[in-house]
Amino acid sequence: MFNNIKELSKKVGEVVDNISRPVSTTKIAITGLSRSGKTIFITSLIDQLLLQKKITSITSRKQPFNVTIKSPTTLIKRFDYYSLKKIIKEYHQWPDGTDDITSTILEFETKSRYSFLSNSKFRIELIDYPGEWILDIAMMDLSYEQWSEKTINWMKNIDEEIVKEYLSRIHELSDNSKGKEIENKIHQQYSDMLAFLKNNHYSNLTPGRFLMPSDLAHDPILCFAPINPSSSSLHQVFKERYEYYLENIVKKIQLEHFRGFDRQVVLIDIIEALQNGYSCYADMVDGLRSMMSLYDHRKKFFLAQWFSSAIKKVIFVATKADLITVSQHNNYQALLNEMVDNIRKKLDVDHIVTDTRIISSVKCTETVLREHEGKTLSCIQGISAKENKKVVLYPGEMPHSFPSPQEWDVKAYNYEMFLPANISYNDNIPFDHINMDKVIDSLIGELL
Repeated sequence: MFNNIKELSKKVGEVVDNISRPVSTTKIAITGLSRSGKTIFITSLIDQLLLQKKITSITSRKQPFNVTIKSPTTLIKRFDYYSLKKIIKEYHQWPDGTDDITSTILEFETKSRYSFLSNSKFRIELIDYPGEWILDIAMMDLSYEQWSEKTINWMKNIDEEIVKEYLSRIHELSDNSKGKEIENKIHQQYSDMLAFLKNNHYSNLTPGRFLMPSDLAHDPILCFAPINPSSSSLHQVFKERYEYYLENIVKKIQLEHFRGFDRQVVLIDIIEALQNGYSCYADMVDGLRSMMSLYDHRKKFFLAQWFSSAIKKVIFVATKADLITVSQHNNYQALLNEMVDNIRKKLDVDHIVTDTRIISSVKCTETVLREHEGKTLSCIQGISAKENKKVVLYPGEMPHSFPSPQEWDVKAYNYEMFLPANISYNDNIPFDHINMDKVIDSLIGELL
């Protein structure tokens, strides 16, 4: 088997090294703004890896491997894969999104090429991280006064009555404004405004804990809001809570979970941007830039202890590709590339590898040919979430580039939500999908 003693010695050394070497762990952060499909993506990702039946681009050219879910080794809440999978596969419904940091540890065992060598093992830790909380990282560069000014100026460009009411309310404040009652009213009005904007397709909203408080729900530390500068005690109280929030929540808790992570998946809902116009699109791009500000070492040297050179790759993923026909996938890819082009260039300067993919985590439609206005067109067939019955829909043509503000016509993008396909899954059959195998290959292919 071995041609010489040197080759035999090398193989024996590999055996000893494999025995003594601890199992390595690659940490992967899964992030995304609201409604980007993060919970479904993670559920499908785990499902594909555990069952492996359709990860053809991985299994066809890599060594065979087994995957098992391990018990959490950290204090992070465990991602509830089994319950979420059951909701989709058995009840054919979409589960609620997660609103906290969760973790899943998967252990891989790959077959050795030589029978006398023990198999190789490694782990990946999938960290489910709310995108809203990442937006808070951009606040760390801002004093309370700077954050307030930036937020108030941003609100002045939003034509919504609830925003105008808030601006009017804080304009009426004086240097004598003080007291718990007014503190609570201003904070609540601002929080209600953020919730409204989130429900109306805005993304770049801070602080993230106002929208996803998790264990801080009703905690008085969150009782602050942006107001105009003044010498009032209200301004001083809000300033102190803002600074405490950044130091003890954002820096010590939220950033801690990013310590030592190797790569990141950023999920993006481009369909939402198309359907809601230029303001939604621009706000989404700003939100992505804010999310990715955590890599800006040139301006955030104090974050180097968390991020340093451990970051290897960022993959931008456009979800919900099953809401459009197969013939439009190239245009969908082009839109994704356009949206993140400047961000990718900046990451490239920081020596971080990037990739882009369009996917459907759980494919729930089929592309079919149907007559539409006298023409044979590619249409989408699936179970409508609105009507709860099978429908055939012509979603319109997806542009290959985002329209200008003047040309943007939201009515041209007739995309609808669909329920998971009403099919019976055997225990060893993973979710049907679009391009999840390519995401897995890009994410961890070199580890297998």
